[in-house]
Amino acid sequence: MIYTFTLNPAVDYFLSIQNELMVDEVNRGTDAIFKAGGKGLNVSRVLSLLNIRSKAVVLLGGFTGDFIRKETEKDKNIEIIDVEVDGVNRINMKAHYNKKALCINGDGPLVDDKAKETLLKIADGLSEEDVAVISGSMMKGFDENDLILLCDHVHEKGAKLVIDMEKITPETLKRCRPMLIKPNLYELGLLTGNPDMNIDQAKKALKSLHEEGIEKILLSLGKDGALLSDEDGFLYLIQPDTVLVNKVGAGDAMLAAFLGKLIETGDREIALRYGGAAGNATASQLEDITAETIEKFLPLMSTRKEGKTI
Repeated sequence: MIYTFTLNPAVDYFLSIQNELMVDEVNRGTDAIFKAGGKGLNVSRVLSLLNIRSKAVVLLGGFTGDFIRKETEKDKNIEIIDVEVDGVNRINMKAHYNKKALCINGDGPLVDDKAKETLLKIADGLSEEDVAVISGSMMKGFDENDLILLCDHVHEKGAKLVIDMEKITPETLKRCRPMLIKPNLYELGLLTGNPDMNIDQAKKALKSLHEEGIEKILLSLGKDGALLSDEDGFLYLIQPDTVLVNKVGAGDAMLAAFLGKLIETGDREIALRYGGAAGNATASQLEDITAETIEKFLPLMSTRKEGKTI
């Protein structure tokens, strides 16, 4: 079973603005869309589209928490594990105008020790057959030691660990010991102290991360596709130019489809093509994607192999 951990969920509020954003004036939006957000929940939803069940561990509080819970419970392939927190889950606003987007994310409530203890108990229920996906930001009150402790509990049960977190330090990542990570080029640069990293420098950086024990690295390259690095070498995702409408959740969709299909088929090329199809499908529209949307993009994805890396 795949467990997704969303440690700072949100209600994502999308709307469109017809004119340039005005300051100190009223901006009127249209086409409002509300979604239960958070990177772990995004992963669970895309897994569901591929008919892969998951358990979504989510910290929920307040009226926004009620909305997130009710929206998630509609999906028969997702079993929600609700960890109660005091306060109200955040609201993230995404205002789209003139092919641009203004994103304002709330900060959410403060997690308490009781919720932290509940998370550890959930991790203690995992087994060698399970995969834990920890992704996204952490709620106020979490620190890196809390994250490391949660990862330690996952490892103690023999479960596999996947991490997709933007603001994680190299030392914390090393101590968390994930099987798989999914940075983009910029995030990889931050991890390795080179924020202006190019693809050739990235390949050397990936090798260094492998030497620290990370088995698989799925490097998102934006419009240029992706690069998978593992014991079988580099595998590039080749994709067409897609009209970018929505960045929110595209990386999560790629991770979900890649991981789900890798577990299901054991074939890294099939998994990477599905990852690319899901990511492109998500980026192509503001509305929720479907299984059919992913299948539409799948024939447009191809892969190219390149030598050994580790």
